[in-house]
Amino acid sequence: MCRTQHLAAVAFGCFMAASTVSAQEASWPTRPVRIIVPAPAGGAYDRAIRPLADDLSAQLKQPFVIENKPGAGNIIGTQAGATAAPDGYTLTVTGMLNTIAQGIYEKVPFDIVNDFTHVASVAGGAQWLVVNRDAGIDSLPSLIAQAKREPGKLTYASSGQGSTGHLLMELLQRSTGTTMTHIPYKGGAPALQDVLGGQVPITVIPISGAMSNIQSGKLKALAVSSATRSAELPQVATFEELGYKQLTVTSWIGLSAPKGTPPDIVSKLSAAVRASLSKPEIRAKLEADGGAALIMSPEQFSALVKSDTERWGQLTRSINLKVN
Repeated sequence: MCRTQHLAAVAFGCFMAASTVSAQEASWPTRPVRIIVPAPAGGAYDRAIRPLADDLSAQLKQPFVIENKPGAGNIIGTQAGATAAPDGYTLTVTGMLNTIAQGIYEKVPFDIVNDFTHVASVAGGAQWLVVNRDAGIDSLPSLIAQAKREPGKLTYASSGQGSTGHLLMELLQRSTGTTMTHIPYKGGAPALQDVLGGQVPITVIPISGAMSNIQSGKLKALAVSSATRSAELPQVATFEELGYKQLTVTSWIGLSAPKGTPPDIVSKLSAAVRASLSKPEIRAKLEADGGAALIMSPEQFSALVKSDTERWGQLTRSINLKVN
């Protein structure tokens, strides 16, 4: 074979290989897609993603199968997703907690910003600053005034070191020049129970834990972390309205794929998620659990992951927060 024939054969082989890959991407998915949920079955991540997975299965004509892999602050399941083959058949539910964990754990075995292709945001929700009805605190200015009069005396409960509630309260103290004492619990439920019981006066929780207790009068909401007021409780001001824009925080989850996942697959999946989140029945299920559909392009979602990783990293470094 002459040199020209050899080069032509190599070029033809490369063309055929590229055509095969392109065809595989265009026909994706041709088999079940695994969605790793790095949290227990029945939890907030799990409840949010299952209706979406069912709708994606119907849209794309292949099962989207949930695999719960909890442990180590969502790190175990997320690592499994980061190291999976970048072929579009493994997705991982990622969340704002991953961006916090990146800064507070000594050795996170993946980089949440760079080891994933972030495909689509799914849902977001606000945090609510609430107090026990008998705490004698009737507004955010009242809480701040008391904290200034008695530095360190006021206590607040959270679901643990590095939780969203803990960090939002750290932001509040920095913004107001106050000092309060953090009481971490092993989860949101026991923290809320002690606030309801009066053992601790203050906590920050999502609306799913706050709503019924606010409506019953057991808790008083002082502020909400969303950019605009909540339709459910429109009488509660945002932190921004009260002068603390830096406390505008949205807790979010989304779907991410391993770094290197083909762009055609990412685009197809992103469009399918967007279509699902536009359906009233999917939005209603998210809202029933205290969230709201959060629709972003892959580029917008990637920018959110990066900006939150930087934001929470700066805060946790400034307070020297580390969790073993």
